[in-house]
Amino acid sequence: MHARFRYLMPLLLLLQGLSLLAQPAFDHWLKKKEGAKIEPFIMLQLWSTYSMGQERYNTDTQQYEPLENRFNTQLRRARLGFRAEPYERLQVNIVGAYDLIGRDVNAAPVGDANNGGLPRLGIWDAFVQWNLLPESQALNLIAGYFRPQLSRESITSGWSVNSMEKAMSQNYIRKHLTGIASGRATGLNIGGLLYERRIHYNLGVFNPTFPANNGNSTGTQFSPLLVGRVALHVGDPEMTTYRIAYDINYFGARRGLTLAGGGAWQGATDLFDESYTAAFDFLLNYGSLQLDGEWNFLWREGHQILPSDGNRYFTNYEGAGHIRAGYNVIINQKYLIEPSFMYMRYMGAMSTEAQRNARAVGAFAGQEYTFDAGLNWYLHQKNLKVMLHYTWQGGDAGAAGLGATVNPHFFQANVGAIQRGNWIGLGLNTIF
Repeated sequence: MHARFRYLMPLLLLLQGLSLLAQPAFDHWLKKKEGAKIEPFIMLQLWSTYSMGQERYNTDTQQYEPLENRFNTQLRRARLGFRAEPYERLQVNIVGAYDLIGRDVNAAPVGDANNGGLPRLGIWDAFVQWNLLPESQALNLIAGYFRPQLSRESITSGWSVNSMEKAMSQNYIRKHLTGIASGRATGLNIGGLLYERRIHYNLGVFNPTFPANNGNSTGTQFSPLLVGRVALHVGDPEMTTYRIAYDINYFGARRGLTLAGGGAWQGATDLFDESYTAAFDFLLNYGSLQLDGEWNFLWREGHQILPSDGNRYFTNYEGAGHIRAGYNVIINQKYLIEPSFMYMRYMGAMSTEAQRNARAVGAFAGQEYTFDAGLNWYLHQKNLKVMLHYTWQGGDAGAAGLGATVNPHFFQANVGAIQRGNWIGLGLNTIF
């Protein structure tokens, strides 16, 4: 025992000496932002609507049959989330959605439904935003689940538009890019403000997971979605701090014009050979006037295997966009009322062969249009707004004919083939 101790003592002395040479404890962790806190928020759109002229297709008689006009109250959009900036220049955004609670699927407004004893709550946005350059807005990284930055209507909140419903041209661009109506996908985005905030740019790479494996993969073939948008601000810029949230009505605080263009590309998946997008949009704010619009060009290339073992290659073309105007009227220096008008148009395949091609690559077809006219009463900017609007809706199924479900004007989830009617709506928007 004594001999073992004699050999152990030098080892203990060596370890003690090394401990004296050891570096001090690491104390260079990134410091949390002073006063940082989590900021919760609640957003609600409560609508009461009266629908007229809705028709449902009867497969037995092969005719459209009118549905009774109806009153419907619904939570059109509802959000519950929080924001935080735990470290300097590092922000976190998490948003949950429980939309369309109480919606009658035989009512004329667009959308699915979220009824039942316990309506669904899902994730709408979940991303981190990091400003990479101190004292500058030129380089920001966004990572997580959010909207690819293309198409002004798609990337603008439903609480910011001045039509009662968003232009449903966004539905076509979102399905084209990500395969889902929310238009979200996981990805990375680099963006910023350049040249004294005259240039606003975004470049992103995303991995939409439609349509294979129950919507969880692109299938045996894989290609990422590449998206880019550049906006030029003439006059006052839209924003002084970089963000991916956009407004339309600046309540007289902005006199400026935004002109933007962008595009997207995705290579081969199990659904198509290639997919392209070119998008152009604008926003004009001048005094009491706000005018915005866009047009999106959508292409998908595909092929069909012929009985002779050859291939037939084709390209499907679509287009969708809107134009919208609003004007702020101040009454007795107390009430801010905004008359607004919007026109939306979708143009897809009309012939039999072209519509067959569209189905093969998972695209819509036919035509659709919407007119929206109404009044907005702003009690506290967009945080508290009352709306009264009338919406006209129409479409053309082309060669598909009666009972076709080629686009949302002719299809309603949980119902099937329809012809969508018109509706008048009274709504309340709140942000707390």
